[in-house]
Amino acid sequence: MSNYQRILVGYDGSENADRALSRAASLAKAQSASLRIIVVADTISLATSYSVMEPPITGDVIEGVVKESEGILSHGLKAVSSIVPQVTGSVERGYPADCILEEAAAQESDLIVLGRRGISGIERFLIGGVSSSIVSHSKCDVLIVK
Repeated sequence: MSNYQRILVGYDGSENADRALSRAASLAKAQSASLRIIVVADTISLATSYSVMEPPITGDVIEGVVKESEGILSHGLKAVSSIVPQVTGSVERGYPADCILEEAAAQESDLIVLGRRGISGIERFLIGGVSSSIVSHSKCDVLIVK
């Protein structure tokens, strides 16, 4: 098993993300690694999900999504701060896979930990998956927690 020094976990507050965060914290503690939590306010999907018939997305809507993401990050940080003393986090805006990959590169992460999303086969075929994209493009190890 590799010795990881910098672990990045993608976190969205879901049950699968909670399992991934717990696993990442356990690994970080066992290997004396730093842990970074990233929450992505998916402003790209939000913007493209509105049709022409609906009102345009305002800055208030986007700020609401960012504020919710900040609450999710706070919850994640509190959940693991007693386990991993070297835990930090951030909220990013954009498409989750891109933001997680950019953060992993910027932090020189050795491992990215993600929860399995649980979308159906047809949905995965049509839209792809964040974890699939990260596995395909990551320069470091990726752990998908089920």
